[in-house]
Amino acid sequence: MSEKLISLLLIKLKITAIVLMIVLVCLFTFSFKTNQKIADDIWKQLGMTKDQGTDGVKQSFLNGYLYYYGAKNAKNIVAGNRSIIAKDLLNYTKQYVNSGLFKKEYDQMRKSAQPQEPENRVRTKEAIHKQLLAETEKSIKVAEEISKISADMAKAMKPNIELFKKNLAEYKDPNNKMVNMMYDNDLNQYETDMRYYKESLARWEKEYPQDYRDLIKTRLQKYLDLSATVDFNAELKQVGNKKKFVNPAYEGKPYDWKQIYRAGKEVSDITRPFAQQWMKELAN
Repeated sequence: MSEKLISLLLIKLKITAIVLMIVLVCLFTFSFKTNQKIADDIWKQLGMTKDQGTDGVKQSFLNGYLYYYGAKNAKNIVAGNRSIIAKDLLNYTKQYVNSGLFKKEYDQMRKSAQPQEPENRVRTKEAIHKQLLAETEKSIKVAEEISKISADMAKAMKPNIELFKKNLAEYKDPNNKMVNMMYDNDLNQYETDMRYYKESLARWEKEYPQDYRDLIKTRLQKYLDLSATVDFNAELKQVGNKKKFVNPAYEGKPYDWKQIYRAGKEVSDITRPFAQQWMKELAN
């Protein structure tokens, strides 16, 4: 995956994996017995396979995006106990993210996202000088061949041939300004490429830490910071066929903030302690 592609992906609105679980609870609410594993038939009720659900968890941690598009039957599922569902989903997520499979996939993604050091293509002044001479001599030769076609072509090509020969005479001087200018351009371009590379490398090291547990901590901390700002007592009003916040400041909140609100305080009371405990475990 190229650096530009990774950058485009990261421009999208990021959302933590814990938020993914909240949205799954909010949108995919269904009931099942406490401590029961998320079975294949549950994923089928959602209109997706267990592999698709697991992939959603993986992508949310790797990229920070929300992946739930495969759950085509979500709206048809009867709501259940949200706190129980949240706990089971979070336990499932933690188990998967702590697995060797997730670590392997993260390592592969990290490697593919690593920016490549630019090749040093700065030509020496001698090489530039030789190239200018060779290209100009070739241009003179081509122009002279064309001028042989007819008297009209000879007349038309005469100014070009004279200009090429004038340039050739100037290029034979190794201190020609054109040689120095082209060398400086090469050098400036390489310095620009190296500066961009170093900036990209710094971003890569921050966004793709060597220890995948640091990535998990970043996702968890983002959720904790954001969820702490959610006002679960915020009032809604009906505007057309949509509900909007009475407080206009809340209407301008990011998408993931609104998803935490929609999941409700009941879910937040489960997810926040869960995330805090997971953070403590990762710190040891």
